[in-house]
Amino acid sequence: MEIMGYSERGVINALFYEIAYSGKSLQLSKELLTLADCPSLVEFGQSLTEVRVFIEQSLSDFGDADAILLLDAGDKKGVVFLEAKVKSSQRNEWKLKLEFEKFISDCNKGDKKLSSSNLFTQLYHKHRFLNGLSDIEGLKKGIDFPKCSTKGTRKIGNNPVVLFAVKEIKSYRNNAWYIALVPDTAIAVRDFYCDFSQL
Repeated sequence: MEIMGYSERGVINALFYEIAYSGKSLQLSKELLTLADCPSLVEFGQSLTEVRVFIEQSLSDFGDADAILLLDAGDKKGVVFLEAKVKSSQRNEWKLKLEFEKFISDCNKGDKKLSSSNLFTQLYHKHRFLNGLSDIEGLKKGIDFPKCSTKGTRKIGNNPVVLFAVKEIKSYRNNAWYIALVPDTAIAVRDFYCDFSQL
């Protein structure tokens, strides 16, 4: 059998189903988290006792998350929002730095709207969602977004599937990380974060 595909959804499904049915899912989850360039997440991951994963979970106006990992580590809880990107055939390259520059440029232009497929727009939406989780009723009604957003108010609404996920995520929100799987070189990613930390 030969499996071919290029979508983010395909990559995420393959990755987490392989981990889930491997017979050593907890160990592989720990190993996956060690690949993140984030010392606090790596340290948290070493004490994992359970992992639950939402794949392509809708958060209504806050977008669909490629994966949301709910992490239990003894008496501590944490959540990881994971977004994945692939380079489509229409693009010559996919660069983290260019994605960020486009996000900042669109934020600063009064007549330009943020692209919902931009990595940083997606991460921004998840960050705003998480910040609003202390008031689920407020999230149902909606929170205001800046003019560059395609929607002035974003809300989770009353969909029971969304509300189930929201309630599950709420108790994990005190330790949160945002991870991106990107088709860029390790050197380019490292350079981006070095430049970013100096902003």
